[in-house]
Amino acid sequence: MDINIFDRDELIINVLNQLAEKANLESVDLVLLNSKLSAKESHDLMVFVAEKQVKKQALSKEECIAQVLKIKPDIESADGFVNQLKRAFVAEGRFPDVLNQ
Repeated sequence: MDINIFDRDELIINVLNQLAEKANLESVDLVLLNSKLSAKESHDLMVFVAEKQVKKQALSKEECIAQVLKIKPDIESADGFVNQLKRAFVAEGRFPDVLNQ
């Protein structure tokens, strides 16, 4: 049995995931937490996406995956992460001009 599942941070994330699932809630913050991005990694990713939005440049899934892998090369599934991130952005009404491909 993995003792890390009882780590305080892991327990908090598990509770947040359960609450979000029950509320049918998509949250960018929760996607970032679940992927264990550091504050700097999260910041770098959000700056990248925000710059695309400001310039009204489309952001393909492949380009986003490449940027995610550049920022966090050890991420478990960049494809799955980008899919979750896109759903959360749409649900929150954030960055409507990006990730539309």
